[in-house]
Amino acid sequence: MRRARDLLLVAVALGASLVHSVVLGEENRAAARLEAMADFLARAQRLSVTIDSVYDIVQDSGQKVQFGERRMVALRRPDHARIDVTRRDGSRRGVLFDGTQLAVFDLDEKVYAIVSKPGTVDAAFDYFVTGLDMRLPLRELLRADLPRQLKDVVGNARLVAEEQLGGVATDHVAFRGPKTDVQLWIPRDGDPLPNRIVITYRVAEGQPQFEADLSAWNLAPDVPDRLFTFTPAAGAEQIPVLIPRREKTP
Repeated sequence: MRRARDLLLVAVALGASLVHSVVLGEENRAAARLEAMADFLARAQRLSVTIDSVYDIVQDSGQKVQFGERRMVALRRPDHARIDVTRRDGSRRGVLFDGTQLAVFDLDEKVYAIVSKPGTVDAAFDYFVTGLDMRLPLRELLRADLPRQLKDVVGNARLVAEEQLGGVATDHVAFRGPKTDVQLWIPRDGDPLPNRIVITYRVAEGQPQFEADLSAWNLAPDVPDRLFTFTPAAGAEQIPVLIPRREKTP
């Protein structure tokens, strides 16, 4: 009887050790996949990608309403980028950066604005979002310092499962940031370029979500200077850039 009990205790102990090892292995693999994606994207000198996304807008009533758009992204580091946006309602707009200025345009409203901002794509897009209070989803993926940006969250990355996404075997990886929960689906074979991203803004009212499918990745696109040269559409009117006022802290 005692021998049977001892064997049972050994079996339980071994079982616990095996489960613990699997969990640790999955954590290490999730971190490795996330780091591989970040390093790969950061090293790319040029790229283009199509992003089909949907996102929630929380109404005053608390109801969530979903909108969607397609973004065609072209990047030529360190100082050229173009994003063309087509929303579900058919409206078209975009942003260009040529290393010296940011140009924002709306083809349907026939307006555009230009602001001088010499420097890198990273600095220009940071200014676009934080300085001008404009929306630019997933700009983090275009940053040259993406590995550093993810450094603090890699440690809590988890491998959710191995899943098929559009016929492609992917690692479903999840991690938690200070204000968001992020999930990525990264192909198990080939280049570690994300196929899908889901972001939950857990501290925002209503916890809205943003979901994007990324396709047509190209790491050697034809991106001549003229692609990033802004030419206003016929009849378009230039409007001033409105910089949000920041309240002074006491």
